[in-house]
Amino acid sequence: MRWLLGSALAFGVLSGAALSSARVPEGASVSRRLALMGTVLDLEVAAGTRDQALLASEAAVRAIEAAERRLSTWRPETELSALGRAEAELPVPISSELAADLRSAFDCAQETGGAFDPTVGPLVHAWALRRGGRRPTVAELLVARQATGYAGLRLGLDGAGRPFATRRHAGLVIEEGGFGKGAGLSAALVALARSAGVSGAQLDFGGQVAVLGGRAVPVALADPDRRERAVLELSIDRGSLATSGNGERGITIDGERIGHLLDPRTGRPAADFGSLTVWTDDPLRADCLSTGLYVLGPEAALDWAASRPGVEVVALVRDRTVAPAESPTVRALASAGWRGRLRRLAENLEIEFAPPSTTSARRERRVGESSS
Repeated sequence: MRWLLGSALAFGVLSGAALSSARVPEGASVSRRLALMGTVLDLEVAAGTRDQALLASEAAVRAIEAAERRLSTWRPETELSALGRAEAELPVPISSELAADLRSAFDCAQETGGAFDPTVGPLVHAWALRRGGRRPTVAELLVARQATGYAGLRLGLDGAGRPFATRRHAGLVIEEGGFGKGAGLSAALVALARSAGVSGAQLDFGGQVAVLGGRAVPVALADPDRRERAVLELSIDRGSLATSGNGERGITIDGERIGHLLDPRTGRPAADFGSLTVWTDDPLRADCLSTGLYVLGPEAALDWAASRPGVEVVALVRDRTVAPAESPTVRALASAGWRGRLRRLAENLEIEFAPPSTTSARRERRVGESSS
């Protein structure tokens, strides 16, 4: 998984250094850096003993490797690749793990009204995003749009209760880039939670961050156009942060720079406003929603999150009023649950909080806070 997994979902988070100022709970700890899923995993685990920390870290790595073995479409032997080659209307047996991954991704597609869609593969192909980019013809775009849509895949159970998937038409292509990294992190957190002696863990997977253990962790967000410049710090003590934006991965076609995050509803690149970060307890859900809510745009994303407990959003939006000759500035638009958990790192950064909805105002816990 090289294209989206190493790019679209990571932009805006300062990888590596983002977690350096906070440590996992005291005790024996192990830090590791590995190349997985076409990107880099930084993992730190604390446990009662060093052996326990090592075993837990290895369990987390194995969980991510297993996610890659079932989800990568860059490798022909994976489950998802095999499903993509299956004949239309032919039920294909799949593992319970792949079924769970796909159901979670398709739930997010439904929730966002198709702004996130795991079947965006035909559009990725039409725009040649895995090959440097090209502008599709009107006819090509129409064909790709007709082949895109999560309703084109059926998930079910056979008579023995085993999961299967059916592609309803031959053109349907699942693009794992919008949820694969999150699926790997979700599996890693489960493995860590089940490992003996673990007291805490932090994972930075190509810019998507996951935390286990209940201690506050600061995570720095970057200027959407200058990734080396931190502008805002968030604080979480559990769950996952995923960021979507074009950053350095925008593509240039016929001299025009366009975003590489596609709106499945129109078939065209989503408006490039900056970056958008989502927090949820589940890394897979955060991964999917960061893409879908970016496609919706910052204001619509905040409105969407306001009525959904367990989802918090912060958008870094370019200031369009700045003259081209000047250095562009950004402003942060944040959902109400971030109050008290944001720290300004750039002097000219403005932070605006969306008003809480009736539902969110009744929440017992704010983002990232553990039960006492």
